Amino acid sequence: MGFLDRFMKKKTDAAGKQGNAPGGAEPGRPDRRAPVEQEESRPGVQGPKTDEYTPGGSPVYRYEDHQEEGFQPPVDVGVYAKLVEEHFSRLFPDRGHFIYHEMISDRVHVDVHILRPTEEQNFYVLYTTGMSDLPMTLPEGLENREELRYAELFLFLPGSWNVGEESGTAKDLPYESYWPINMLKFLARFPHEYHTWLGFGHTMPNGPDYAPMCEGVGFGGIVLDWLGKDFGRVENPEGHDVMLYYVIPAYKQEIEYKLKYGMEGLSKRFSEGELPLVLDIHRPNLCADFTEILD
Repeated sequence: MGFLDRFMKKKTDAAGKQGNAPGGAEPGRPDRRAPVEQEESRPGVQGPKTDEYTPGGSPVYRYEDHQEEGFQPPVDVGVYAKLVEEHFSRLFPDRGHFIYHEMISDRVHVDVHILRPTEEQNFYVLYTTGMSDLPMTLPEGLENREELRYAELFLFLPGSWNVGEESGTAKDLPYESYWPINMLKFLARFPHEYHTWLGFGHTMPNGPDYAPMCEGVGFGGIVLDWLGKDFGRVENPEGHDVMLYYVIPAYKQEIEYKLKYGMEGLSKRFSEGELPLVLDIHRPNLCADFTEILD
């Protein structure tokens, strides 16, 4: 059984534990990025609220009217970075490692870590640190609310992907190579800018029209999955655990299928269609037959 086969088994085994990462909320359709205050400096900030729900029963959060509040440099940097680094090093040992450090940071200092391919596992591992420097703002009354306040993100790129070199910067890359890194950075900062949260089953379109993530790429947004076990959290015996969410670039129809039928329905489609865990920009749309128009 190969690595990805074992990984898929882990995902199946974890299905019964997904209640530990409740999701289903849609983090909105932002047309622009608007900075917000840090949660730590404003303890009275309320969690996101909505009266809008998808046909699948998920709350929808929209942020078009969010008011800008100005640039704020991070107060704490790398709070859980070492813990997260050690965790991924245990999951993927004996790999070369370099980091794209953020030069100017607003609210949180988000770095993207790159673990190089090996002969046996010919794919890159990308993960963030810094998202967990601040707690996210979760809705009042959410089950396991305290457990879910800290998170980081990860994904896999094929071994042939141009991720650049340790001596360079991410923005030296052509955009067709850079966009997954940019996507991770945007998502990691998003909950802190908008006083909201990200979690299992959340989706986010790339604008109201599901614009392509990059020219020549059909994905128009993302879905967050939770793989459970060692791929689901970083345990911290001295404080908060850090949840880990797997970022899936997704087609418009896949995201809207999830809005209609929930994450359980989409996960079934992904399983039946054998969604690759390593990003494949040429993969088929696994909900191409979904043609319903959602309000």
